[in-house]
Amino acid sequence: MSAAPLLELRDVRRRYSVSSGLFAPRRTLTAVAGVSLRLGAGEALGLVGESGCGKSTLARLVLGLEAPSEGEVLVAGRPIAALHRLERSRLVQPVFQDPYSSLNPRRSIAEIVTQPLAVHGIGTPAERRDKVEEMLGLVGLAPRHAGALPAQLSGGQRQRVAIARALVLRPALVVCDEPTSALDVSVQAQILNLLLDLRDRLNLSYLFISHNLAVVQMLAARVAVMYLGRVVEEGAGRQVLTEPTHPYTRALLASVLTPDPMQGLPAMRLGTAFPDPLDIPPGCAFNPRCSFAFDRCRAEAPALVQREGGTLAACHLSAEVRVAAL
Repeated sequence: MSAAPLLELRDVRRRYSVSSGLFAPRRTLTAVAGVSLRLGAGEALGLVGESGCGKSTLARLVLGLEAPSEGEVLVAGRPIAALHRLERSRLVQPVFQDPYSSLNPRRSIAEIVTQPLAVHGIGTPAERRDKVEEMLGLVGLAPRHAGALPAQLSGGQRQRVAIARALVLRPALVVCDEPTSALDVSVQAQILNLLLDLRDRLNLSYLFISHNLAVVQMLAARVAVMYLGRVVEEGAGRQVLTEPTHPYTRALLASVLTPDPMQGLPAMRLGTAFPDPLDIPPGCAFNPRCSFAFDRCRAEAPALVQREGGTLAACHLSAEVRVAAL
């Protein structure tokens, strides 16, 4: 890991005050609960977890779209809140989940990709056209696509346009929030290969958010697993996704469907409790769904500490219990 990370999150927390009824008092929803992460130049970090675990909220904090309730988000060593929005957008760009709604349907592809250059006042009109043509070529689109409207393109082609728009400013960090979940499986592979190729060509860093473990394993060298706003396991992607330490990570891996119909549906063994960010249990937040939970788990929240093999895990379980099969 670089001594000066491109992205650093220091004990970041994000809380919301939400209504619980017409006459009931407002309640506090903790979407991100003390997350600390580091990402170096040229690295890819995968962020995985169930829906509602806080992944997308964390993405908005990194993009500067929301401010943390506590803690700091630093990009290139500077607090993101101190950066002007134009400077921030030169450093960090998003690729959103749905290519059908993230592009302006009334603008041509060339206009969509040119807009960031125009907003930043980069180049003459002729120079912008050259940059747009170059970027469309990098993402695998032909010059004839420049004059098309988004509705005239396939889902995969639209996501290539979204990637071109994000990269035309040559940002250092790209936040990919479920960028392939709205696409067919065959197209997903094409987009993932494109992202890998662009990372090498342009020395990009990725914060890649997904619930698809296979996708994350393909793209990210490091993986962080979130549960109810907290990182419960972090480490090298190969190790976290093949030899997980935390019972929640093991359950996620056990839930993956296989193409073999004889295997049937996977048994997640997560119990009947469902995570509720408005009612986080005391102790380890995962304890109501954990088949290994004991008294300490229900009374004391575990710290994220280094375990055997180098991964970080927030779990009280002993080494003997951790290696037991779920």
